[in-house]
Amino acid sequence: MNNYIKYIVMLLVLGVAAYFAHYLVLQGVGTAHYWQQTDYTLVGMYAFAVGITLFVVVLTLMAQYAMPKNLGFIFLGLMTVNAVASYIYIKNGLNKFENDFIEYNFLVVFFLFLFFDVFVAFKALNQENNEQ
Repeated sequence: MNNYIKYIVMLLVLGVAAYFAHYLVLQGVGTAHYWQQTDYTLVGMYAFAVGITLFVVVLTLMAQYAMPKNLGFIFLGLMTVNAVASYIYIKNGLNKFENDFIEYNFLVVFFLFLFFDVFVAFKALNQENNEQ
């Protein structure tokens, strides 16, 4: 249970810190006004990413406990679900702007949390290998 709490706290800290950094960058570059022209918000993108990453982290840690030999395959399946859910979330915002504002902001958020998912899976796989 300790790993669950540790990774959830890390996820929340990452999400809040990245959101504020992303917000400040958009304000500094002067592109924050584009959000008013779309149905998406930066908070919404981060909330979606934190939610799907929380789902992936919890299932990865549960798989580490229940089926440690299949953890790599389970993680690949979860990443596929993550990619499909992310596409479904963002598909209405694609190709709305000539400057690809939505696409670039979503990619930043998507890859940030993808790296966190990979970090958790890496730790889980290495912990499994160390116990053998």
